[in-house]
Amino acid sequence: YMTPETIEKTLTDPDFIIGLATRLKEEQKARIAAETKALVLEQRVAEYEPKITYLDQILQSKDTVTITQIAKDYGMSGQKLNQILNEEGVQYKQNGQWLLYRKHQDKGYTKSHTVDVVHSDGSRTVKMNTRWTQKGRLFIHELLTKRGIVAMIDRKDIGA
Repeated sequence: YMTPETIEKTLTDPDFIIGLATRLKEEQKARIAAETKALVLEQRVAEYEPKITYLDQILQSKDTVTITQIAKDYGMSGQKLNQILNEEGVQYKQNGQWLLYRKHQDKGYTKSHTVDVVHSDGSRTVKMNTRWTQKGRLFIHELLTKRGIVAMIDRKDIGA
């Protein structure tokens, strides 16, 4: 609030004017810095929203999924994703089943399922299939992201 004394000082004391101007300048800098920080935070939230949406969708499901189901999230075949996981040293094939290497075995990424296969001649065999848990699915998501492979949902949401 401008009092008669303040008005007088403003008109006659250059140091007082400089002090007022300096305080005004500092307040403007602080406001601009706060606005800039808010914009940066908004941008980060916008960047993370598609990823959070994808992870939320994954975590909602309690079931295991096949490699083909995961691969479809990335627009590729299960065979291609198995190949990538093999190249990355995650899994190897033994007796027709993909198995995790030791360093990944105890992390709860996969479960083996027994499948009863009926052949065209009526004979039956039992086959073991590897299915991925939601934790394993997130592991694959992180691995593919590091390789620059983006989930289809993220591509759509970020306009890629």
